[in-house]
Amino acid sequence: MRKQRVSNIDLVFTRRFTLIGAVLIAVYTFIMNFLDGSINDVPIPRLLIALACISFYIGSYFNEKLRIYCLPIVYVIASSYVFTAIIMANLINFQVYDTSTTTIIAFAIGGMFKDKKGLRIYVGFILISFLTSYFLCANPIISSSYFIGTLFLMMILAYIIYSSRIEAVDSLTRSRMEFQQSEERFRNIFEGSPIGIMLFNSKFEIIKANQVLQKMLEYTESEFMNLKSMSFIYNKDQIRFTEFKRKMAVAKNNILTLDQRWVKKDKSLIWVRGTISKMDRDQMGDAFYLAMIEDVSFKKQAEMKLKEYSEKLETQNKALEEFSYVISHDLQEPLRMISSYSQIIQSRYISQIKEKEAAMDFNYVIDGVGRMKNLIKDMLAYSRWSAKPFELEKINPNELMVDVIQNLTMSIKDHEAEVYCSDLPEVPTSKVLFSQVMQNLIGNGLKYSQKGRRPVIHVTAKQRDFDVLFSVNDNGQGFEEKDKDRIFGIFQRLHGRHSEYKGTGIGLAICKRIIEKQGGKIWADSEKGIGATFYFTLPNGMKN
Repeated sequence: MRKQRVSNIDLVFTRRFTLIGAVLIAVYTFIMNFLDGSINDVPIPRLLIALACISFYIGSYFNEKLRIYCLPIVYVIASSYVFTAIIMANLINFQVYDTSTTTIIAFAIGGMFKDKKGLRIYVGFILISFLTSYFLCANPIISSSYFIGTLFLMMILAYIIYSSRIEAVDSLTRSRMEFQQSEERFRNIFEGSPIGIMLFNSKFEIIKANQVLQKMLEYTESEFMNLKSMSFIYNKDQIRFTEFKRKMAVAKNNILTLDQRWVKKDKSLIWVRGTISKMDRDQMGDAFYLAMIEDVSFKKQAEMKLKEYSEKLETQNKALEEFSYVISHDLQEPLRMISSYSQIIQSRYISQIKEKEAAMDFNYVIDGVGRMKNLIKDMLAYSRWSAKPFELEKINPNELMVDVIQNLTMSIKDHEAEVYCSDLPEVPTSKVLFSQVMQNLIGNGLKYSQKGRRPVIHVTAKQRDFDVLFSVNDNGQGFEEKDKDRIFGIFQRLHGRHSEYKGTGIGLAICKRIIEKQGGKIWADSEKGIGATFYFTLPNGMKN
């Protein structure tokens, strides 16, 4: 049989009820048999019930089973007493005094029941017992209408009153259980959280802190709770409550985030990020706050390193700008002098030199100076497009392509080329930069055309979900698969320095830098001897 354990409250109640009931039964029996001799009474059953109540009261302190089954035992004893009272008091003659007293006692005993089913059975048992003994009584001294009306009224009232009490007790019990479950969930979340959690009041006094926070500062629970007014916060990072309250008032959604340095037990410092929210006031009217604490020492160290690298990079960029200035001013002038004097020597004195190779040597000098000038110019252009800020604007690529074709008119005529351009969609970019990219790509198609083949170049574009894909296709020499990434490198040329194709190998590198700076990508596909297609994307400004 399953054991029905009871709570301490139920056990205390049943012990008190049993003791008081035993005393009342004994006193009632004494009065009926010794003070009022006119009452025909049989005291033995009643005295036995009183003795059983006292025995249970004493035994519940020593016997485990009596404690387990206390409520059923009390129900049996109470029901036995009521049944005995009904039989003994009313079977011989129903009197108003005896019947009313017994009915009141039966009414009061209904308060013991803790569920409606048991209460219904008990009320039915009382009604049947009373009615049975009344109809079996040979000479009832009581009005039947008074007796039956009072009996039913008392039992109905008993059921209504005690069923309402049962519902109230059940509701309170459920509320208490829900509160206990809620408190248990909060405790589990509080202690099981992977980050530190702390409760504190408006005096910055710690109310509660979980184990993660204690381990974070390497304190035991008792040591942590004995800390005064958050003394573990580094002096320079501490704030007064008035300042804290002001920041909390202007914080979004009343959630404040603070980065502070905290002092561990070993006096070392750690960076923490506290996310603080204001909770309800307690019973004393004092506000308290919940803080979620995260150790961000590693993040702070990474931020400081990043800041340090950023400062170094900024210094290097300034040095690069100074270097570019030196190139554009200090180197250009000597090259100009070398070129001028070389041309003067070549025009005035080269005919007087008898060596056959002298004219060729001077041509090398002049040609080298020219290539050096172009190299310096391209380096400055690459540096300018790398560092120069620009603003995006919605442009019409079709209008810009007209200007690009006009700039390349002479080269197109020299190569007898055909350039076709489909309708290009609008895209946010810079007019100058877009023109620079298109001029480089189309110029490449003209420059590296196949001998004996009329150059044909097609420019197309396709609107996609989040960007626009442009392509420039030519039927020139093309390049091998292994060179598809190399061609975008700075100073990377697929032809030798003394080949018929002039240039420094920096044009495609500039295109790559321009496109990537706008958040796009550039790449190329080609087949040697067939032609090449250059692709690049530009974001269309739509949010993903």
